Amino acid sequence: MKLHFSPEELRLVADILLNQGDPAGLLDRIMANDLTFDFAELDQLREILVANWTNATSEVTACPDPQAKQKLEARQCTLESMIDRVTETCAMF
Repeated sequence: MKLHFSPEELRLVADILLNQGDPAGLLDRIMANDLTFDFAELDQLREILVANWTNATSEVTACPDPQAKQKLEARQCTLESMIDRVTETCAMF
C-alpha cells in the first residue's frame, strides 16, 4: 500500500528513525521517498509514530518555555496527522 507524506513529514519520520533507531528497516525507503509498505511495516511505522506522539505530549506538558512549547505542539500535531494517515492505510488492507 502506498502512503503519502509531505516533505516536512518525511524529514520528521527520517529524523525519528535516525535518532531513535530503525527496527523496521524503513529509513532507506523513506529517504528514497518509497513509501510502499506491507501491513507489518505500516503497523511498525504507526507504533513508532505513536510512541513519538506520546513523548511529545509529555514534553509539551513539562515545557516551561512558550516558544519551545509551540514547536513541540506543532510536532505533536504533525505526528497526529501522520498517525491518522498510517492508521487509515492499515485499515485498507
